[in-house]
Amino acid sequence: MAENELILKKYDKKIKHYLRFCERIRFILEDILIKEGLYINSIHSRVKSKKSLIKKINRPDVVYNDLSEITDVAGLRVTTYFSEDVDRVAEIVKRKFIIDHENSIDKREIKDPERFGYLSLHYVLSLSTSDMTGTDCKFLKDLKAEIQIRSILQHAWAEIEHDLGYKSKHSIPFEMRRRFSRLSGLLELADEEFNSLRFDLRKYKERIEGAEYIDKYIDKISLINFIERSDLVKNIDMDISIRTGLELEHEDWFIESLVEKLKFAGITDFEKLLINLGRLSEIVKRFAEDHLKARSTYSAISIGVCIYYFCTVFLAEKGDLDKIKGYLEKFRLGSKDSREKFAVKIVERFKSISEEFNKN
Repeated sequence: MAENELILKKYDKKIKHYLRFCERIRFILEDILIKEGLYINSIHSRVKSKKSLIKKINRPDVVYNDLSEITDVAGLRVTTYFSEDVDRVAEIVKRKFIIDHENSIDKREIKDPERFGYLSLHYVLSLSTSDMTGTDCKFLKDLKAEIQIRSILQHAWAEIEHDLGYKSKHSIPFEMRRRFSRLSGLLELADEEFNSLRFDLRKYKERIEGAEYIDKYIDKISLINFIERSDLVKNIDMDISIRTGLELEHEDWFIESLVEKLKFAGITDFEKLLINLGRLSEIVKRFAEDHLKARSTYSAISIGVCIYYFCTVFLAEKGDLDKIKGYLEKFRLGSKDSREKFAVKIVERFKSISEEFNKN
């Protein structure tokens, strides 16, 4: 009991150092992850509360003689989007920090098929001298932290398992244990499938970038490639930019929205898009100029803006008011009560501009 009292006194004395220790580790990790282009879901840090510490040191199955023996007073959790990135983060942690291998464990390597739960990677680490300032060295050099590295699905499993309160496979009936095992397996398969999908999407992007875009099916990846490579799109976008005085920039969400708009308009391949965009390019420019100059809220426009106005012009050419109204409703363009009138104006504007060009 005397040891426990000393541990708690040390905790009270050092808690502010543990808090600074956690923040320092978190700052270092965030900085490296950004530099290496590794995007993760989150980094959380915490210092164990005094109440939790009392509970831990009073357990009858473990004896602690000093606060330094408790390696999880400071704790961090890194949650990645993909399970394969767990290893990438782990490599960064091993490279940047001093690892206490004796107290670290990769629970994923446990081979027991009956093992209850979905497992993650745990390291106990310390700061290297190069990552501490002169004053920090005195207070932080002997501190340790436990860091957990999990995918977001591994984290979901751990949180649900914790909420249910069953950590041992022997604590619940056999049938329920089987259901837990099936769920664990499903999450593991989902993790693997997300890894595989990411890999296949990368390969698809590489294939699209190295190929001609004509006759390719329109999706977000192929449309970005088309917009960035098509001289026709670049020239029309630039004319719209000059006429409106608005700078062009890349807006990922905008280009993704164009896929749905093209699909609604009946444009599903690039050959059809090129032919009709070229044919209607002057009218597209006028539609864009009229609309953008009438709206003072725009500070910039996205590359591919000509395709946005092309969809409206292409529908207007056909003169189907119900189709245009459906387009306005689907993409929430214009106010709800005025979409029917708006559809009529679009067709009338198309006819007016067309007649003007025909006269010339």
